[in-house]
Amino acid sequence: MHRGQLKKYAKGDTIYRRGDPGESLMILVAGRLKLAIISLKAKELVLHFAGVGEAFGEISALDGKERALNAIALEASEVFVIYTRDLLPALTAYPHAMLEIVRLLCEKLRARASLLEDRTLEMRARVARGLLRLAQQLGRRRKDGIHLQLTVSQEELGNYVGLARANVSRQLGQLKHAKAIRIDGARIVITDERRLAEFAEAASSRD
Repeated sequence: MHRGQLKKYAKGDTIYRRGDPGESLMILVAGRLKLAIISLKAKELVLHFAGVGEAFGEISALDGKERALNAIALEASEVFVIYTRDLLPALTAYPHAMLEIVRLLCEKLRARASLLEDRTLEMRARVARGLLRLAQQLGRRRKDGIHLQLTVSQEELGNYVGLARANVSRQLGQLKHAKAIRIDGARIVITDERRLAEFAEAASSRD
């Protein structure tokens, strides 16, 4: 597919808002972004952090309805935009591409179901599961651990796992003390994946 448009966004820019026309699918070429909604209590709920190569906005591109989420750049980012008028004929011509989008949608639905399940857990299990999920999506394995290729504030991480910033800070500190993670400035490194997984499964433990 040769048609499309490359757009650039600065850190903090809104790529699209909930309610905007859903006329395109987008692919993140550079940078990082978050997909979120604002609750009735005016609190941000982060549903997904996207990395390079990920497609987003596919639901609205396929059904033609308005955007269901807000997409916000976490750092300087580049996005390749494929408009629905060009996307649908291409998917019809290349069924394997349509199957790939279906697979992507199923994967996102599973991830969001896990997010809802996690919010029934104790705080430490919630944070540990959130970090493991981010490691699977945006982690890079190195000799000293899994580096999360993502720079977010503790408040944003809290919006992802459903906790207040102060609780996230406390749980990260305890996971660090347990040597399950290391914190390098604004970045998190999982130094002991097995230990972190034990915390993630200890849903009945006290915080």
